[in-house]
Amino acid sequence: MEAAVARACLTGAADGVAAAEERKAAAVERERARYEQRLAFLGTLGNNAPFVGLFGTVRGIIRAFHDLAGSALQGTQAVMAGIAEALVATAVGLMVAIPAVIAFNYFQAKVRKTSGKIDAVAQMVLASLTPGESTTGETAVRAEAKG
Repeated sequence: MEAAVARACLTGAADGVAAAEERKAAAVERERARYEQRLAFLGTLGNNAPFVGLFGTVRGIIRAFHDLAGSALQGTQAVMAGIAEALVATAVGLMVAIPAVIAFNYFQAKVRKTSGKIDAVAQMVLASLTPGESTTGETAVRAEAKG
């Protein structure tokens, strides 16, 4: 990600610092969108899996009551089968949701951290392009010391 943004800054360097900054902004947004592209799936999965489990739970409880009403002789067994189905659905929903949310948070943090690095790299490149600065590399050294 950092390399793509630095490349975009350097590509716009011939057109001036303002053009390099515009290319930097476009590259940052493009790269951030590319990194976050599949995070939406993890977020949706993590948010909706418990609801799928809840739906299975409700379905199992309804089945338990239906079986209980239809067979008064097997009362306990009929209810237990439906409740067992309900608990399995809840467990599966949680087993999907918890890892998805953990992965989503992990990758979100990585994107934020990398975005911070992008700004630092881009500022170093842009600082080296600023007119009127020394051409001995002092600008790059000062920018690197700040980062």
